[in-house]
Amino acid sequence: MERTRTVMHCARVGATTRGTTTRRTTTTMTRRRRWANDGVTRTRVGRAMVRTRAGARENDDDDDDDSRGLKMTTTKIMYDGTVVFHVYDTLEAPTPIFKGFLEGALHVVEVARAHPNFVSSHFHYALRDAEQRIDSKEANSCFNYVLFDDVRAEDVWDAFEDLGDSIEMGHLNQTEHALACREIATYAPSNTDTRSSLAQTCVKRQEIVSSGKEAPVFGFDESNVVMFVGVKMTNAPSVDAWMDTLGITNAEAIVGSGSFQDASLFEVATCSKRDETEHRFTHIARVSLGPCASDVSKVQAAEDAIRNACEIVDAGALVAPYACVYNIGKTGTPPGALPAVREMAKKKKEAESQGYASAAT
Repeated sequence: MERTRTVMHCARVGATTRGTTTRRTTTTMTRRRRWANDGVTRTRVGRAMVRTRAGARENDDDDDDDSRGLKMTTTKIMYDGTVVFHVYDTLEAPTPIFKGFLEGALHVVEVARAHPNFVSSHFHYALRDAEQRIDSKEANSCFNYVLFDDVRAEDVWDAFEDLGDSIEMGHLNQTEHALACREIATYAPSNTDTRSSLAQTCVKRQEIVSSGKEAPVFGFDESNVVMFVGVKMTNAPSVDAWMDTLGITNAEAIVGSGSFQDASLFEVATCSKRDETEHRFTHIARVSLGPCASDVSKVQAAEDAIRNACEIVDAGALVAPYACVYNIGKTGTPPGALPAVREMAKKKKEAESQGYASAAT
């Protein structure tokens, strides 16, 4: 009988160095909780050693017995690029340069596409009545995040200074936070391997590019409910209990294993504001509840479960449900045109629905 043990190297890392972290050995289960623990010096975030023990006795339950030979391989577990989360506490018009919030925000995405390491941007709207909430300037009625391959979170602003400049221009008169983060823990029960969802798509993308083809944008379906969780904590969440600390375990139980997709925890490293020493959040979690938006009470219960847990560690925690409406790649429709394209698609769908209704009568 073959047993596979996964040892994760994704414990909390300092804001400016990739130093000594700690690890603990965990056994890979049918439903894998993947995080990292104690005592390994590493130079890159998101590495794991996958240990396969062949020929173990069938009744041997001692997973800590390393007396037998172990076959060692190395696999990327966490996404080892940078994820920049952009949250908007106020949505005032960034005049006089731009007329409205979305115009300025999507201009920033357009500039980000010119970043040499840009992969994709994923712009999220509030789950319900999003356009009206954005038009009424409701706080945090949308958020965005951008993936940058092969650049550290500490270096992303120096690698492309125009990005920081565009944020200043695109978000004049606003309170916003562009936070460069590293993925430090993940839980993806449906994955067949040990990688996080972001690491998995990174590998797929690299395989496609290495074959000489242009990689598509690996995006998210708008039907999927995404819970944004932002917390500011004096101490980092326990690496073997972060799902419980942030209430995600309870949220998964509420929506059900058939719907729940995955969750990832990110550590904030730097902000676009160079003089900012204390950031809006220290950690951000992105939680995919799955296609359950139509069940309003279930989504609300999951949101409450996460909020109740987060408020114990941070009374100002931001917890809110969203849907990804724009998956933006290196090429394609200019980001500034996407709201108009979306509106046209909605009108077309409404017209088709009315046509079907008329035909039925």
